[in-house]
Amino acid sequence: MHMRPTRRPWRAASAAAISALAVLAAGCGSGGSGSATADAAGGSAGGGGKPFIALSNGFIGNGWRQTMIAKFEAAAEQAKTDGLIGKYKVVNAPGENSATEQVAQIKSLLLQKPDALLIDPASPTALQPVIQQACTAGVKVVVFDSAIDAPCAHVLQNSFVDWATYAAKPLLEGIGGKGSVIVSRGVVGSQPEAEMLDTTKKILADYPGVKTVATVTGMCDGATAQKAVLGVLSSVPKVDGVIGCGDGYGVAQAFATAGKPVPAVDFETNGRALSYWRDNKIDNGSVAVMSDPGQSVAALWEALDLLGGKDVPKQMTFPIVLIEQKDRDAWASVLKPDEYAAWPWTQELFRQQVEAVKTGGKPVQPPIPSAVG
Repeated sequence: MHMRPTRRPWRAASAAAISALAVLAAGCGSGGSGSATADAAGGSAGGGGKPFIALSNGFIGNGWRQTMIAKFEAAAEQAKTDGLIGKYKVVNAPGENSATEQVAQIKSLLLQKPDALLIDPASPTALQPVIQQACTAGVKVVVFDSAIDAPCAHVLQNSFVDWATYAAKPLLEGIGGKGSVIVSRGVVGSQPEAEMLDTTKKILADYPGVKTVATVTGMCDGATAQKAVLGVLSSVPKVDGVIGCGDGYGVAQAFATAGKPVPAVDFETNGRALSYWRDNKIDNGSVAVMSDPGQSVAALWEALDLLGGKDVPKQMTFPIVLIEQKDRDAWASVLKPDEYAAWPWTQELFRQQVEAVKTGGKPVQPPIPSAVG
């Protein structure tokens, strides 16, 4: 049982994380399309004068994105039942995270005159003109899961500096600050991955007893990481840990295939990975860490507050999802195999986090859900 790190300053949201991170998110999967609409009776926009909220998603082809959409739809449906909104619509761009397709998608949505537009973007730059078009038309735009080159938009995201820190520091402390590690990089060439790698290198420099014996490209994807790690295992000595970005299930499979003990890894935050971690009684400093698919729900509350005239910062960084061993079983018990852990942002919790962002206070720590949402 590894010691839980002391309350650390890097748990706070990092302002340095406002960066172009859509490419990294795209690296977790690709493809897929579809839309969902829920209408209330009456009204040209939202029904009875209540807001119409639209969500444009750059792609739908992985469990994280599917969880993100499912959480949004559940929250939006409840908001409609509660009379907070009149209508909502989700459109998922087809193809592999194509900015061109998403721009066309957003233009089509704007013809339907939403009051607010939420965007998980395919590009931090290519959507700028159509976002400006939306703002000019009086639509409140909230971009989440990524920074964006669009000054009129509000941005809500997680910190990739924090993600990299959570992936490295608890793991290194869990192996006692010494031994050999493999570093599994994300989408090499993207700005977020460069930021994460730089953070990892800085943390490793603080652990002189730890030696990096190999660096591979895992793309923050279990299957890719499995192949990449398996390819180097025959040429490296005993490995105590693999620092990755939510690809630990695949990494663990690589070690099992090679007939080697599973080291400390950074598991995905989905039910399958957490159950594997639990069922195999892995107790070696492993953690699970990824960004929060519940950002879509927080973005919904942000849109409603903006429509209500509330003061909301233009850029906000919300807490990432870190699951240490003490909370693993609680999460595993409520997640379906392909469902990712998501913070249950209520309107009240969202507003508490907004105040924390405004004042520089301690980030809100939402509760672990007690049932699958």
